[in-house]
Amino acid sequence: MPLKKGSSKKVVSQNIETEMAHGKPQAQAVAIALHVAGKSKPKGKK
Repeated sequence: MPLKKGSSKKVVSQNIETEMAHGKPQAQAVAIALHVAGKSKPKGKK
């Protein structure tokens, strides 16, 4: 199933779930979903 286009939290979340259902590790699924949405990974707190 192809990933959905869009950058809303709902679409990104659905894309993460889709990737994880296909056996990707969580970190990789997040990276793929954010890349498709055109966003960068949030920076951690220092």
